[in-house]
Amino acid sequence: MGEIVRVDGLCKRYELPEISKEVVALDNVSFEIGKGEVLGVIGKSGAGKTTLLRMLRGYEKFDAGVIEMEGVKVMPDSPYSEFRELQKKTAFHLQRSFALWNQSVLNNIILRLRAVQTGFEEIPQIEDEYEELKEEALEILDLVGLREKQKYFYPILSGGEKQRVLLARQLAKSPSLLLLDEPSTMSDQLSREQLLDSVKSVNEVMGISVLLVSHMPEVHRHLSDRLIWVDKGRIIDEGEVEEITGKFLAQLEPIKPLAPIKDERDIMIDIDGVWKKYVIYTSNTLIKTIEMPDINLKIPRGDILGVIGPSAMGKTVLMRLLSGIEQPDRGCVLYRIGTVDFANIAAIGSRRAIEARSKLGILHQEFTLPPYQLVQNAFAQKLGIKKLEMVRQAMDIAKEQGISDVTLDALLRIADMSELEAKQKLEEVGLSMDILDELFPKFPPSEAFKAAKPFLDALNLPEELFERHNGEASAGEHVRLAIAVLMAAKPEVLLLDEPFGDLDPISMRIIANSIKELNRKFNTTILVVSHQLDVVRELAHEAIMIDEGEIVMRGDPDKVCDAFIALGKPEQ
Repeated sequence: MGEIVRVDGLCKRYELPEISKEVVALDNVSFEIGKGEVLGVIGKSGAGKTTLLRMLRGYEKFDAGVIEMEGVKVMPDSPYSEFRELQKKTAFHLQRSFALWNQSVLNNIILRLRAVQTGFEEIPQIEDEYEELKEEALEILDLVGLREKQKYFYPILSGGEKQRVLLARQLAKSPSLLLLDEPSTMSDQLSREQLLDSVKSVNEVMGISVLLVSHMPEVHRHLSDRLIWVDKGRIIDEGEVEEITGKFLAQLEPIKPLAPIKDERDIMIDIDGVWKKYVIYTSNTLIKTIEMPDINLKIPRGDILGVIGPSAMGKTVLMRLLSGIEQPDRGCVLYRIGTVDFANIAAIGSRRAIEARSKLGILHQEFTLPPYQLVQNAFAQKLGIKKLEMVRQAMDIAKEQGISDVTLDALLRIADMSELEAKQKLEEVGLSMDILDELFPKFPPSEAFKAAKPFLDALNLPEELFERHNGEASAGEHVRLAIAVLMAAKPEVLLLDEPFGDLDPISMRIIANSIKELNRKFNTTILVVSHQLDVVRELAHEAIMIDEGEIVMRGDPDKVCDAFIALGKPEQ
C-alpha cells in the first residue's frame, strides 16, 4: 500500500491579542496515509484535530512543516495556487453543514458533477449531457444507499439522509483524500449508523483514502484501519484501533451515582393537555408538519429526565414549550412557584409567568459564550436578567417607562433564546440587545462572584476562571461554565437542549458527573435532550422517547434507549 499523503513537522500557532495569549494548535505533527487507508484521529475536544483537517484541505496556512499529496508539495511560503491544488485533491465533509440546493437528491449530485466539468453548478440543458451525468450520479447514490430517494425533494429528507447527500456531492469531485470532521456526532444513533455504513462502502468500492477525525471510539471501531491520538496539538500515540481507544478511554473518571429523587409526589413541572402544531421550513419551503397532540407530563422536583428520539420529531419543540419561548395552541405548561401554587409559563404577559421564568435556565444546542467577554461579565449579565429580585425591579422600571407587562414578558422570552435568534427577534421590532441592559442592569462583580462561587465549585471549575475571558476555558470547561452562569441565579429547572453534542467522552463524563453534583447539592430539576444514548443512560433518573411529536415511552433510561435502538432495526 503506497502512501498518498505525507505530513512532516506540521506546526500552527494562533495569537489572541485581545486576551494576550498564544494558542498552540499543532506542534510538530508527522504521519502518512496509505492508498485506500482510513486513518483515524482521536483526541479530546480542542486537541487540534479540526485544525489539522483545515491544513490538509488547503484552507489555512501553517507556520512550519510540509504537506505532500500526489505530487503536490505545500510549505508555509508556498503560493496560494499550491494550496488550491490541495483543495482540488481533497473533499471535506462537515457534520453541521446542510448546504444543499432545494432540488431533488439526483439534481443535487448532478449540479456538483457539472461544477467539476464547467466550474459552475448548473443543470445541463442538453438532454444527452444530462443523461450522462445522471448515470454517474446514480452510481454515486448507490454507494451512499440513496438511489431509491433520487426523486425526493431535498427539504423532506431526514438529517441523516441530508448528510449522505452531502457525502455523495463530495464524492462527485473524485477526491484523492476524503476528510471527515466528526461525522454523525449530532445525528441520532440510527442516522449515524447509516452514514458510517455509507462511508465504509465508499472506501471499499472506490478505494478513496480517508482521514477521519472523531472523538467517538465506536466511530473508529466501525471505520478506521489505525489510529493516531492527538493531545494539545501533538501526536502522543498511534497504533491499532482497539489499543489506542483503550488508552484514550482509560482517562475516563469513575461514574458518580445519582442522588435519589426525594419525593415523587412533589411535582415541579406539569404539562397539562398541551397541543402544538408546527411546521418546519427550509428556504421558505415546507418540509413537514408535526402535531404534538395532548401532551401530559408531570416531572417531580429533583428529577433528571432524558429526552431522546429521532431527529426533527419534537424534542427541541418540547424544550421551547417548557422554556416559554413557544406557546402551545392549547393547554398549560405549569411551574411550581410556591409550596402549592403553579404558574402557567405559556400565559403571555402574566406577572406570575414572568416570575416563574426566573425559576428556569435553558442552554441551547448552538449556545455561545463570546470568547473575548470576561467570565465575570457573563455571570453579571445573566444574574441581572434571571434573579427574581432583578425581575421584580425590571417590572417597576418598565412600568415607569410605560412598557407593558406583555412587552416585558416578550423581552424575557427573547433573553432565553439563542443569541442569534434573540437578535433576529429584536431586529424585527426595531430594538437592539441594549434594551435588555437598560431594563436588567448587570450585577456588580463582587456580588456576581458570591453568586457564582457555589456553582464553580459544584462544576469543578477553578475560581480564577472568573477573572479570565470565556475563550480561555477548554472545550469541556466551556459547557460547564455556561451551566454555571445559568445556575448562579439559582433556577429550580435546568433545560439542556443538546449543548454537548461535539464533546469527547472524557469531557462528557466530567460534565455528566458535574450535572449529577448540581442535582445532588441543589435538588435542581434537569431535562436533557441528547442524541448520545450513553449520556442518557448514565445521567438520567428516567427517560422519555418522542416520535412524530408524541411521547411514546417513559421509564428506565436503559429500557427507553434500548427501545429506541430497536425502533430502527429491521424485523427478523
